[in-house]
Amino acid sequence: MSLLLQFSPYFWLLFSIAVAIAVLRELRRPDDDVLRKKRERL
Repeated sequence: MSLLLQFSPYFWLLFSIAVAIAVLRELRRPDDDVLRKKRERL
């Protein structure tokens, strides 16, 4: 059990970073779609 408690902070740190990256990717997607549409029009 002590091993799990020692690993927990690192796990939550990596988990929070992964969630932040996923959220940033989702927020940037509409911008990518707009750029693709502009390129298709040209």
